[in-house]
Amino acid sequence: MTAYAHEIELARHDGVRFVYQAQPLAIVGDGRVEGLRVVRMEPDPEARHAYRPVGGSETVIGADAIIKATGQTAHLELLAAIPGLALDGGRPVHDPITMRTGNPRYFTGGDAANGGKEVVNAVAEGKRAAHGINETLRKANG
Repeated sequence: MTAYAHEIELARHDGVRFVYQAQPLAIVGDGRVEGLRVVRMEPDPEARHAYRPVGGSETVIGADAIIKATGQTAHLELLAAIPGLALDGGRPVHDPITMRTGNPRYFTGGDAANGGKEVVNAVAEGKRAAHGINETLRKANG
């Protein structure tokens, strides 16, 4: 996993449950997300650096939200489908102070906002977005 040990520990502390050597198969639910169907994987002795499904190991991990977070390619079709979200060069147009996009429910940061600068930029943008979200919620709750 591409994370530092202290990041993994912080995630665990925040309630993140890690499931290793499992391949997602389907999101399950009746009108809303209820879980993720996975199958356990094991090293394939026939092929170097390959895995194969473990027979009879399919299971559903309960969840109320699924966030796909793999790969390094922007999913422009997803962004284009968000009402009120304008794009400039494949990146969401946003307020540079609050990081809020044209759709008031969405904020941006990191590579999506700056195209791939240093981590310190993403952290600063994350802080600005957090302040923007906080301000939005504060105003909404009077």
